[in-house]
Parts: sequence; structure tokens; C-alpha cells
Amino acid sequence: MKKLFVCAAAILLCATSVFAQEGAWSFSIGTDAATQYMWRGYALSNTPTLTPTATLNFEKNDFSFELGYCSITELQREHYLEMDVWAAASYKGITLMAQEYGCGNNLGIGGYSDNLELTLSYELPFEFLPLTLSWNTFLLGDDYNWDGDDAKRAFSSYAEASLPYEFGNFSVCATAGAVPFRSDDMYETEGFKLVNLSLQCGYNFSIGENFSLPVFIQDTYNPLFKKNYVVLGCGLSYTFEL
Repeated sequence: MKKLFVCAAAILLCATSVFAQEGAWSFSIGTDAATQYMWRGYALSNTPTLTPTATLNFEKNDFSFELGYCSITELQREHYLEMDVWAAASYKGITLMAQEYGCGNNLGIGGYSDNLELTLSYELPFEFLPLTLSWNTFLLGDDYNWDGDDAKRAFSSYAEASLPYEFGNFSVCATAGAVPFRSDDMYETEGFKLVNLSLQCGYNFSIGENFSLPVFIQDTYNPLFKKNYVVLGCGLSYTFEL
């Protein structure tokens, strides 16, 4: 957790001049349910999951900042998969995010480990082509490549291109993601591998000004393992203006 606080403090320091001015603050709470948990083309559960989430957001002109928390629980086995905390700052399409993945089991009893990942993404400034490119690298935590008895930090990385479109309350997002180099623990690859080809379609039901109820269906193909997954999900969130 201390590793995330250091990165979050660095992001906040860069944003000090913006926070000194007036802006719009909001706080959101909600939960998502899905038939299984997919992460970058990998199926990390085979049974339904529930993901409570809380975020604090700040927006002013082209700048935004977010602090967030979520826990991902596999309902059938009462097995929590992750407890994640993140801090992200965005300016004119460029986003820097630090996220700590806390991984464990049995609702937190034993087997806990954490990994800190840094993400840099850029959204192209074209309304007709809202393509977002991102690079994600694990900097700290249980991330190693093994050569015999020697372990070397892997700096496991994942690169992704996503193309979302919205039509009123409807949304469509196509995603392609790859692991650029060897990653023994995080992605189980020996070199460059395309691991995630996804298409997600959704609809957001608005309930008043503050409630939203999104539903989606997502089809994901992992070329590395030659497996296809279809996931159904829904959510419920409420936003407070501060």
C-alpha cells in the first residue's frame, strides 16, 4: 500500500496548481456483477463475481483526477480475487495512473500479495476516431522471470488499443491487447503474444440524475490460449456532487 501512496503523492504534487483553483468534485459508489472475471484476455474466474467500487473525482477544464477502490469477489466460493486501489490524473487526453493489485483468497485469509503497476495512456484528439493507446508495466511486487535458481524482475507489461463509440445510451468498444515481451508470472508468455481481442456492447439505463444501471455483453478471444469467452454483466452506481 505504501508504494501506491508514493505514486499517488507524486501525481498529486504535479496537480497542485490545478487543485488550488475551483473545480467540480464528485463521489461515486456502486457495484458490478459479471458471469466471470476477465482481465486483459485472461479468465481469472469461472464463476460469477461481484465488484463493489468507490471513486473520488475532480474535474476542471481539461484536467481530471481520480482516487478509486474496488474489491473483486468470486461469489460461489466466497473467494476474493483482488482488492485494488488506484490514483489517476488526466490532462488533454494523456492519463497517468498508479494502481496496486492486492491479490489473495478466502475473503482475505492468507495468500495475500500486492503488485504496483504504472499505466500511461493517450486518447487521440479525433471525435471520429476516439482511439486510446495504453502501456502498462508492473514496477514492484511479485513479478519475476526465472532462470534456474535465479529470479530477475520481469517488469511485465501489457499494451492495448481500444476504440469506444457511444450512440445515446448505447456503447460499443473494440479492444486489442498484447504482451510485448517475456512474462513468466503475470502473463505466462515467452515473448510477444497477442492475448486479448474483445468486443463489448452495452446499454446504460439512467435512473434520475444520479443513478445509472449499465448492462453489457462481451466476447473475448485469447489467441495465446486459443480460447473464447462470453461474459454478461450489469452494474448499479450512484454519484454525489460535492
